[in-house]
Amino acid sequence: MKMFLLIYDVDFDEDVMETFSTCCVTGYTKWDRVMGKGERSDPKLDDAVWPGFNCAVMIGVDEQLEQTVFEALQSLHERMGGKGLKVFSWPLERVI
Repeated sequence: MKMFLLIYDVDFDEDVMETFSTCCVTGYTKWDRVMGKGERSDPKLDDAVWPGFNCAVMIGVDEQLEQTVFEALQSLHERMGGKGLKVFSWPLERVI
């Protein structure tokens, strides 16, 4: 199993949710209005100096969906020009 954490510009929320639907991802945890700064991006602090904010979504997927979800997220990242979306993954050992 894999755990994926996505951090993305709020402008791409519909694209991310559509990607989940296409990949049959039925469960996720989402955080709105996430502030921060990426390694190669300006800060997004939702204020007058640094406007804008991100969303964060975490999903756990089983082995059957793992590759499909990864490839769909990689494709979305490429369609977005490599900006506005960061995906982190790590092994998911157990779920209660």
